[in-house]
Amino acid sequence: MTPKFKILADSKDVTAKIADRLKRLTVTDEAGQNSDAVEIELDNRDGAIAVPRTGAELEVFMGYEETCLTRMGLFTAGDVRLSGPPDTMSITAMAADMRISLKAPKTKSWDEKTLSDIVSTIAADHSLTAVVAPVLGGITLQHIDQTEESDLHFLTRLAADHDAVAKPVESKLLFVPRGEVKSASGKNLPSIALKRTDLERWDMTAASRGKYKSVKAYWHSLDDAERMTVKVGSGKPCFCLGGSSATPAEARAKAQAKFNELQRGTATLSLTAGGNPTIAAECALSVSGIPGLEGDWTIQRVEHSLDDQGYICQIECETPTGQSKGLV
Repeated sequence: MTPKFKILADSKDVTAKIADRLKRLTVTDEAGQNSDAVEIELDNRDGAIAVPRTGAELEVFMGYEETCLTRMGLFTAGDVRLSGPPDTMSITAMAADMRISLKAPKTKSWDEKTLSDIVSTIAADHSLTAVVAPVLGGITLQHIDQTEESDLHFLTRLAADHDAVAKPVESKLLFVPRGEVKSASGKNLPSIALKRTDLERWDMTAASRGKYKSVKAYWHSLDDAERMTVKVGSGKPCFCLGGSSATPAEARAKAQAKFNELQRGTATLSLTAGGNPTIAAECALSVSGIPGLEGDWTIQRVEHSLDDQGYICQIECETPTGQSKGLV
């Protein structure tokens, strides 16, 4: 099949202008807090390509002539690099919407607020629409301080305490459980099945270390003036979290988040496969035909790369929560 792409710059189709100059188009799609990105490398042999303005919106599509193009995302143009010889222009753009205002430090105290209240307030401050998962939105925090800390860092800290992800995506501010960022942003996530003949290369690493069987967290009881314990899981070894929470519910949420983290990623898998624009971070992946790799994986990162050699995907995966491979 014949690889194909389309790029809109500020809603204007510029594909025809750069099609015969494209050296490489790379879209990187990542799970979690990391921002998705695109890099466009162009032949600038005659210096005729206009440098895009910083902040220009680039909408990228990839696929094949024989099928259809898939929207890969909306990106905001940032760095431009000129190099040579040969004369080359490389444009890097990050996924919209990573607003500068989200990174400005501020100091504020939050009392008796739900996670939904906090995310909604911050979203409104930056002209974003809050999308908070119901399972998280009702959790109430008795007191938490935001001291010389950006809204983005503060939300990331809250997300880590609740096994969640806080991420601005286009015009939305998401606060959802890990593994639900793409679906919450409106992206349809298919289940991907790959067999041995679909793969050009694979590399799997299974951890030989023992896994923690439980996690302890602490909270301070004002009534008893004591440091109290909550525990998630059972058995040894037990991972002990430092510090103390204000309530048993907060302590349990932190313990559960850490427990979930420790159960994930006991094995990692890197794959090189033919280009498929539907492969996305957070998709469920099933591998067959390769002993030791067979079964279910979760995609953490995928790099879609299109050049004159064709279209390939570099895929990074980990084992889902509660599953193990190989030496584990």
